[in-house]
Amino acid sequence: MTRLFPQNLIKHWQNSEDLIQVIIGPRQVGKTTAILNLAKDGQTHYVTADLPTSPTADLILIEWEKAKKKLPEDGVIIFDEAQKIPRWSEVIKKIWDERIRTGGKQNCWILGSSALLLEKGLSESLTGRFELNHFPHWTFGEVEKVFQASLYDYVYWGGYPKIYSLKDDEERANDYLQNSIIETTLGRDILSLHSVDKPALLRQLFWYISRLPAQMVSFEKILGALQGKGNSATIVHYAELLRMAFVIVPIYKYSQAMHRTKKSIPKWIIPNPALVDVSIKEERLKNFTFENLVGSHLLNITFGKNEYELQYWNENGKEIDFILCKRGVPQWAFEVKSGRSKKMLSLQTLKERGINCPYLLINQDNVEKFLRINTEKDFNQLD
Repeated sequence: MTRLFPQNLIKHWQNSEDLIQVIIGPRQVGKTTAILNLAKDGQTHYVTADLPTSPTADLILIEWEKAKKKLPEDGVIIFDEAQKIPRWSEVIKKIWDERIRTGGKQNCWILGSSALLLEKGLSESLTGRFELNHFPHWTFGEVEKVFQASLYDYVYWGGYPKIYSLKDDEERANDYLQNSIIETTLGRDILSLHSVDKPALLRQLFWYISRLPAQMVSFEKILGALQGKGNSATIVHYAELLRMAFVIVPIYKYSQAMHRTKKSIPKWIIPNPALVDVSIKEERLKNFTFENLVGSHLLNITFGKNEYELQYWNENGKEIDFILCKRGVPQWAFEVKSGRSKKMLSLQTLKERGINCPYLLINQDNVEKFLRINTEKDFNQLD
């Protein structure tokens, strides 16, 4: 509960406003730990669907009845990794509507992996019945505070808390990253929830992009570099699944003409530095690894805030590395430089392109201060 983001859960735990409370976020960032730290003995019933064999929808019904019998009337029932239960949202809807009809007081919390949960169930069956709590990857400021991690540690090991107890044994830490996070996300979370005709192509796409943090690469070029049959539409679809799992996020070029934005070449940001390929993150605070570090932080502190979108801009050899927009309007522009400072564009040049907002340089001198900022409203501290 020393994280910034779990603090927001306390208010909802104390007063759910008669809504199903949903926590979504990537794997292994502490969702379960946070919610169980709030739980009190005798008042909470915890159920996980993250089992070796696929559970059935009966699990929800059985555990709900158990909880009603053993808990006080305002007890809390927690379903972890609910998206792995077939028809989970239909069953939850049924029992929740029955609870409302009979005047029940039970509270229900649902935990799941990133937007995979949101698409598969919440938007289909539970509209109007839930409230979202977003749980992003750990930021540098958080791992620095909790694990006394240095910036070099964070660039290499990223925002997975468990890995900091393993990092002195690099082989073991990398094995945990590969098997407990990457393979589980690709091989279980995504494949169990979505139709993926070419699982090998999905994995190739992840590993290819993991070597290209903060680089602009078209879908056509990616397709040409991967082995196996496929087309651009397939790659676009698989990239969207990786985005929903919050392991790879494509961002697009800012344009005042909104319809042009999604037609641009994506710049690929990896929201947790640990997921950058080891051959690349050896660079630590240099080149594209450094730029990705800045982009990943912007993604994490705006995770779940749908009014924000991270973009970039380039034209005729001029470039802005990141633009943070709110409802399509630029709020902050960022130039990232890991080495010797380069000349920044004039404010007049930005204004002519519709980028009329504060313009900040992030470099070796101020990057730690930048990474300790946990809300987009505080970037003026860097002026």
